[in-house]
Formats: sequence, structure tokens, C-alpha cells
Amino acid sequence: MPSASLSKPLSGAQYVALSEFRYQLRRFLRYMEEQARAKGHHPQQYQLLLAIKGLPESQTPTISRLAERMQMNHNSMVELVSRCEKRGLLRRTRSNNDRRLVTLSVTAKGNLILRQQAHASRQELLNIGPLLVDSLQNLLEHRSVKAVRPKSKR
Repeated sequence: MPSASLSKPLSGAQYVALSEFRYQLRRFLRYMEEQARAKGHHPQQYQLLLAIKGLPESQTPTISRLAERMQMNHNSMVELVSRCEKRGLLRRTRSNNDRRLVTLSVTAKGNLILRQQAHASRQELLNIGPLLVDSLQNLLEHRSVKAVRPKSKR
């Protein structure tokens, strides 16, 4: 059941802060999509390469895990992986122990694309980052109720 504070409508300032945060975030994402297209890549291909390369070492880069990380359904992820594999950007490897387990890895060609795009991403974050941080800070400051940290168990 939602708490009373969640059922209250947002204030005008909260809507402005939420809208501004979404705008700055979308601006950054659109810039990255345009950069990928300008270099002849589909934006989701770069996102998949980044998801694989940026996955914590404790996690195995499987189609299911990457579908979750990219918020895609499994079938769409399989299609994206197939397109990337066809372009030589990544490879699938079956486990010797469990033939059902397929892991993904970025190829040298994929790493080149990843480096180019990640460099552009970092440069754009240097430009837009302060605006994104400010908009997030404004959004958090305009909360109607401050979040309460759970008490630690002793």
C-alpha cells in the first residue's frame, strides 16, 4: 500500500525538477545516439558493447543478464546479439561444462568502436555533466518528504 507521502501530488517545483532531469538525461542519450549513427553504428550496438565491457566481473555476460541491464526483452536481445555478431563486434562462446550457457565477449573490432564512442561519451559528460548533476540535485532537494535511512541491525 502506498504511503501517504507518495499519494500527494507533486508541487510545481517538483514537476519542474523532474522535467529538467529527464530533459538533461535525454539530451545526453540523444547525443550519444547521434554519435553512433554518425560513425555508421546502431546506438543499441554501442550500448550492448558498453553493457558487456562495463559488467561487473562478478557477473557473467549472458544474453539474459544483458537483456536485464539494457531493459530489453530476451528475444530482442538475441536479435541484437546476432546483428552484432554478424558485424564482428562480439562473439558468443558456449560453456564446456554447460552447453546451454552462452557468454558474450567483445571482439577487437567491437573494442575499437567502444573506445571511440566511450571517448565521445566522456567528452559530452564533461560538457553536460554539471547540468545533469544540478538537475538531479534540484530534483532530490524538492522532495516533499526526506528519505529515512533504515536503522542498521546490530
